[in-house]
Amino acid sequence: MAHESSSNPNEVNHQPLPLKVYIGTFLALLFLTFVTVFIAQFHFGEWNLLVAMMVAIAKASLVVLYFMGLKHDHDRFPAVVFLTGLFFLGIFMGPTMYDYFTRDSVDATRGTYVEVTRDGYPPGVSVPLPKGENAATQKAD
Repeated sequence: MAHESSSNPNEVNHQPLPLKVYIGTFLALLFLTFVTVFIAQFHFGEWNLLVAMMVAIAKASLVVLYFMGLKHDHDRFPAVVFLTGLFFLGIFMGPTMYDYFTRDSVDATRGTYVEVTRDGYPPGVSVPLPKGENAATQKAD
């Protein structure tokens, strides 16, 4: 079937990317998936979330740039939308990461182990037991 040219002046004709680009992108995504599984075995302390987010952003960027065709798009509007989304992701994640990393310096009790005094209540909250119950019956449940 022959390609017909359109009379629409806003239509952009472009050639599909070579198969090796799609295969390379797929292999890179596969590699990053193995990296995700590999780094999940290690404890990076308070950096766990940041490391996981960096790998996830790399994978999402590959999908957006190559599979969705943003890299070879002639119109800049989708790129502006994508960068705006990344900007707002930074706005949302910045204060969250600040809170997460400075949590123990703001409230020292959150950085230490606190014994739970009674099931269903936050740690460190001392609530009187109902009549007829004692600490031994609470621990047995």
